[in-house]
Amino acid sequence: MKKIALTLFLCLLIAGTIFAGGGRQRAAQVTDTIVIRSFGDPISFTPNWRADDGSYAIQQNMFHRLTKLDADKGPIGDLAHSWNVTNNGLTITFNLKNNVTWHDGRPVTSADVKYTFDTIKAEPTYFFSPNMSIVDSIDAPNAYTVVFNMNTADVGFIAQIGWYATFILPRHIYDNGMRWEDNPIANNPIGSGPFRFGEYRPGISTTLLAYDNYHEGRPPVDRLIFQIIPDDATAVQAIINGEIDVFEGAPAANLDELRANASLQNRLNKYPSPIRLHFNFEVEAIRDPVLRRAIAMTIDREDIAMKVSQGVQTPEYNMYPSYYPWASNSVNTAPRFDIPGAVRLLEQAGYTRNASGFFVQGLTLTLFNLEPSPDIAMLIQASAAQAGIGIVLEILDIAAWSTKVGIERDFMIQMQGGFMGPDPAAMIPIFGTGGARNYGNYSNPQVDDLLRRGGEVLDQNQRARFYHEAQRIMADELPYIPIIDYAAYDFFDARLVNLPIDGAGQWGWQEYTHTYFR
Repeated sequence: MKKIALTLFLCLLIAGTIFAGGGRQRAAQVTDTIVIRSFGDPISFTPNWRADDGSYAIQQNMFHRLTKLDADKGPIGDLAHSWNVTNNGLTITFNLKNNVTWHDGRPVTSADVKYTFDTIKAEPTYFFSPNMSIVDSIDAPNAYTVVFNMNTADVGFIAQIGWYATFILPRHIYDNGMRWEDNPIANNPIGSGPFRFGEYRPGISTTLLAYDNYHEGRPPVDRLIFQIIPDDATAVQAIINGEIDVFEGAPAANLDELRANASLQNRLNKYPSPIRLHFNFEVEAIRDPVLRRAIAMTIDREDIAMKVSQGVQTPEYNMYPSYYPWASNSVNTAPRFDIPGAVRLLEQAGYTRNASGFFVQGLTLTLFNLEPSPDIAMLIQASAAQAGIGIVLEILDIAAWSTKVGIERDFMIQMQGGFMGPDPAAMIPIFGTGGARNYGNYSNPQVDDLLRRGGEVLDQNQRARFYHEAQRIMADELPYIPIIDYAAYDFFDARLVNLPIDGAGQWGWQEYTHTYFR
């Protein structure tokens, strides 16, 4: 998948070679194989210890979760066919399918689910572990029932476990005293999904094979090949030539060419993953809300959207993605573009220009070197200068950015993308005091309380009131500034049916269980 999550465009672009196919004729002759463009090598084939864009789609097709996200980025059942939440929200009971087997033939039971989440909770370095702090214990009263006993009500938890790093693992294989990431089974993983592991060729491809005994019936194609093509231009040529069948997130510069190709179909894929600026509240200068607001007023979202995506990615002003309209506050938003207004705001607050004409200089914006981040940053830098705000760009590779921002938290302003779904409860780790992904150390007890209360009630309208009020406060304090949403066109061989993106409410996002060539 191209860009979800923590970091929708935080993918490792690792050099590789393309599939040596014979043009569109290859696809015409081989209809038992779907070839999917992948950006880079997986970190590991053992899921859950990290969030890994490079292996997300692979894991989606090899493993189950209790719930999974569909094409609308909302939760639907996966291993769990249904669930119940008590009125106080402190007990969540998942009812499991009773006919699912591991790829070695053994049944998948509640013992596997309990083992998986108990291990995640016990290992603080595993990606989902912070989310497990609200779970006191997990019971498995019978082979196909799992009960989560919560210390804090959070109905958003049901959606959260359908996102990253929550894949159910076979206890009979992994429970051997080794940490998951050190277990040699990573070289030949055993899951329970529609496809089983076939082959991994570093820098080239990963192949999955149809699981004959899949509980929903054998998939209609024999194999999936995730072909590693880091370069967008190479990927464009590959899908035109028929060397790949699926290309997610095509570059805006090639849209007209690809849409005119009769051998391809396309879908616009939107994500709750706005590209945005985050401020570090440990830095004295950035603590001034006047300066943060002035910076926000220098961002011309409409201009940015057209220049970096030809308008495919649209301006985002809401403090929680407008992708989820029920939870997003469209009234209390980030300020609009207004350079004269930004100048007046700074002057009224007592800022004065120096000999170079700047009110403030030396503000450092840290970002990674994956498009469209550098282009967006340069546009922001230029417009901020018009208002007398001097911004210096620090452009790093993704690994260095992750260390500096995510681990060391050594930045003034940073730019990122990243998934803010599948439920507004996702705001807690990003903006809640002490949150695992609250890199800028923003803290407001009132916001904390509102976000907590939003997870405690079952009624969506009541939840929305709490989240809207939290966003009203955040729109005033501006711990971050949304810029543009993330959206892109995905292209597919025109003969493919039951695409993953077409399965809202039926199958998972990036799941190929039902996809085949007509």
